[in-house]
Amino acid sequence: MRFLELVLGVTVLGACSPEPGDAELAAAPAFDQLRAGHHGDRGTHGRAVRRALGAAAARLAALQADTIGDNAHNGVDDADPDDGGWDFLLAPGATEHSTAASPPNLFGATALGAWAAIESGSAGHRALVTALDAGLGMQRNPDVDSAPDFVFGVLLAELADNPGFAAIARAHYDAKRASKTDAAGLGAFVRDARHAAGEDGLIPYDVGWFVLAAAALDSAFPGAGYDRDASTYAGIVVDDLTSATPDFDFRDPAEGFYGSGLAWSLVASAWLHDGGLFREVRAQLLGQQHADGAWGVNTAQPGDDLQVTAHALQTLALTDDSAPARRAEQRAARFLLGAQAASGGWVDATGHELPLVDADIALGLMLSQTEAGEDGVIPGAPLVRAAIRAAPDVAAPLP
Repeated sequence: MRFLELVLGVTVLGACSPEPGDAELAAAPAFDQLRAGHHGDRGTHGRAVRRALGAAAARLAALQADTIGDNAHNGVDDADPDDGGWDFLLAPGATEHSTAASPPNLFGATALGAWAAIESGSAGHRALVTALDAGLGMQRNPDVDSAPDFVFGVLLAELADNPGFAAIARAHYDAKRASKTDAAGLGAFVRDARHAAGEDGLIPYDVGWFVLAAAALDSAFPGAGYDRDASTYAGIVVDDLTSATPDFDFRDPAEGFYGSGLAWSLVASAWLHDGGLFREVRAQLLGQQHADGAWGVNTAQPGDDLQVTAHALQTLALTDDSAPARRAEQRAARFLLGAQAASGGWVDATGHELPLVDADIALGLMLSQTEAGEDGVIPGAPLVRAAIRAAPDVAAPLP
């Protein structure tokens, strides 16, 4: 799926909150889940996932326009732009970054794959240098300001014990928000831009990543109002999903980018504790899973899609701890493990590889293995607890 070809034209890419005063959520420690040692045994493919994550981290390192030494292993004096980012689409057989500048909206979203490998204990120093290279690229380029960048900056600050990365993420987020007046303006801009382009399924994805971005910033800078921003973004998604004439109709599998939109709709509905909506979206998502564990894009592109499957795996792991969701995650993980190439990346049905998709899959696999509430992407992991409380039953059985 050429997911980021469309994203590249809209610099508001989100890669893809509890009500104030919720005592249970407020009591959760902000960053305990991000520290080493919370690697759980949620899935049934533990060793295979760790091997896959280690190989994926090495692949992402090799494909990066590295700036620190020769972390890409393609020579200190290489031909890449030394900007810390990645290409969008790789030429067949590519083993390193091209000479072109890295798109600014791929940094955090791709670097989260390296973070996932480190956090799961599947990769070591080389993956850490990959993450630091991406963080330096973010520091040097103010246009690195997509929602996953803000999540990544906060996570890298914790990983490297360097609060400067969180401060950079905060500065870039504040500037982006101010460019549209406030969070409501930014979220509406993202929604309307996607709708105008006929990409309605990307509304829950983009704006959902802003929910996670604001939550991450709130954990790093409590009391600054970022928690309210997270609720604002979630509200924009939920208001659209429940509208009489929604931009993204989650009941219509013909929608553009339907699979990803359906998956990411779980995030906003769980954040706002909308149990009825969560159950309906979850049933729809589980019912769309193929027998082999994959998901398709929509009715026009029904075949197995790597990135949509990764998005479903990510969001189910973030929001749902029910037995049917766990089974769906295990099937999705099995499909993705079986699709990994010898290079450590993932090649789609057209023979192309996208580093972003490699990273999406790595993040999904990592989340599928964590104990519920210890995934670490959302500091304090409120989504799982909120979703379990709001929607303990599953409205439709797995196929």
